[in-house]
Amino acid sequence: MQSGTKRKTPSWLSASPQPPSQSSGASAGPSSVNVKDEPGDASGDVKRSKNGGSSSSGRPFFSASHGMYNDVRTAAIDLFHHLKKATTMSYHDAYFRVQETSPGLDANAALELLKGMDRVEFREVNEVFMYIPELTLNNITEIRSHIRVHSTQTSGVPVRTLREAMPGGVGPLAELEQKGDILIMRALTGPFKDIPLPRLGRKNINGLKINEGGNARWKTVFWDHEKEKGLAGKKVDEEFIFAWADVPMAENDDVSKLLAEQELTANSAVTTTTKIVPIGPAKKKKKTTRALKITNTHMKEQGIDFSKDYERPT
Repeated sequence: MQSGTKRKTPSWLSASPQPPSQSSGASAGPSSVNVKDEPGDASGDVKRSKNGGSSSSGRPFFSASHGMYNDVRTAAIDLFHHLKKATTMSYHDAYFRVQETSPGLDANAALELLKGMDRVEFREVNEVFMYIPELTLNNITEIRSHIRVHSTQTSGVPVRTLREAMPGGVGPLAELEQKGDILIMRALTGPFKDIPLPRLGRKNINGLKINEGGNARWKTVFWDHEKEKGLAGKKVDEEFIFAWADVPMAENDDVSKLLAEQELTANSAVTTTTKIVPIGPAKKKKKTTRALKITNTHMKEQGIDFSKDYERPT
């Protein structure tokens, strides 16, 4: 590029036009994005587009020829996953998301595909997309019953499933845990990552107990089946926990030395003499041969006696 030539701003970086209003009844025609060629080497501009960049707001942008998606169906699926995380999304935000990620696609066509997807509701009054979760738990009673039915001793209910099913948040799980109905498995993330675990009943170096740190650490919820069966004991008082944790225990205790100080001896250290029983040569079993006795008592019933000599009939 020659010196002194002013570089033009690409048209796809300029402000995007407002999407057509759905309530006004305007036709949703295909969105057109005009891209002007810049002076200079076009191949160099293409390479920079492939690598991608970022705008002043920190969001990535792509050129019209090298967008993120090349099909409106793929862009609609991207909007669906984004809506599933956000639960709600306005029509304008969805329109501009398609323009930013894939300027070469028809944003209106992608939004129309999004409207027809399962578990997606579009409200014409305020032009807002809403994601309808497959499971909805509205109160603490429904939450308690769902965890009790779908939890076993080896597999629980993932918290991510409950987050999607609880529109008011997962706060009621803390209440159920405090009552002792459920058990929450936590991950060692956030303030518990890469630091030693706290002692029993105490706080770690960040001033947090093992069950603190917010619901971001919650992973899986289990129903307390042992308590329901009456097999679980009562909760141990914190005073006893602290007293147990404060008992000094050396890492390497020499048990034999401690017993010797008390004039005691471990049973394993006492040597016992075993009585040796002399074993002589094994006696051979005497083999006896005995003639086989043949009896034919059943033949006597027929008038035949083999004990007598045979007489030839005359």
